[in-house]
Amino acid sequence: MTAYSNLVRRIPKGPVDVVGDVHGEMDALRDLLGHLGYDLIGRHPEGRRLVFVGDLIDRGPDSPGVVRWVRRMMDEAGALAVLGNHEINLLRGLDKGFDNAWFFRNSPPAVRAEMIELLTGLPLALERDDLRVAHANWHDDSVDLARNANCPIELFEEHDALIDEFLRMNPPPDPVEAGLLKQNHNPVKRITSGPEQRAGAGKPTEGERVHQQRETWWDSYTGPLCVVGHYWRMQDPGKPSSNHLFDDTRPHALLGKGHVMCVDYSVGKRYLERQRNGPDFKGPFHLRLGALRLPERTLIFDNGTTAPLG
Repeated sequence: MTAYSNLVRRIPKGPVDVVGDVHGEMDALRDLLGHLGYDLIGRHPEGRRLVFVGDLIDRGPDSPGVVRWVRRMMDEAGALAVLGNHEINLLRGLDKGFDNAWFFRNSPPAVRAEMIELLTGLPLALERDDLRVAHANWHDDSVDLARNANCPIELFEEHDALIDEFLRMNPPPDPVEAGLLKQNHNPVKRITSGPEQRAGAGKPTEGERVHQQRETWWDSYTGPLCVVGHYWRMQDPGKPSSNHLFDDTRPHALLGKGHVMCVDYSVGKRYLERQRNGPDFKGPFHLRLGALRLPERTLIFDNGTTAPLG
């Protein structure tokens, strides 16, 4: 198996298909790759390359299978992938209950060791002159800190300790301020789960804390096209969020000034559709796994539908 290092890596020239958060949904990934024209080891007859935006794991029925498959495609066909916040949580040993029960409570030690080994080799960000890929946020200062690092957890812990020392010497006015410092000034958290601000009106959305909410950082971003996942672009009609970040009437639109695209079409919430329809429910699903085809600027989904960016 290839040994990888360096947390920011280059994307080779050529056409790519940037795949959204898979979240252990093996069937959706298999269907999507078929519609994209890839074989089972990630080769494409036109020489295209797969790029995954992170969150390969948790929630879906087969996280180990997805990780093994993606790493095989990386080793045999040059596919690329970045770490998401769910992978970071696992590598840090954080048991998030339902999200990663498959790992902490349902996997034997050998599988846990294999998953840690496979995920540790992934970077935090990918780049080339016309394209950037990160799970949640391209933040220049954070990416620069990651460029010369080789271990995401060491980088996380180093900056977590620095922030704790700063807070010890400069007590914040309230716990919310401390939480925002730990979120926004740790490069690993910033890249994999994005910047946050004090919460306004409304209930917290997916992944947010009561007094903190996600920022729409893309409103001010002006660099090369940056493709992210993380932000649950589609809503489950049976359980909509009260603090959704997107206009649902434009699900295929570029964000902010037109330089950011989120390709997380919420396949990770298919477990909610299964809860309503039974564990053996095979679809049709409302929530999707999608990929952005570049340079064509076309979206392709696991059910075979397509849409231009717009």
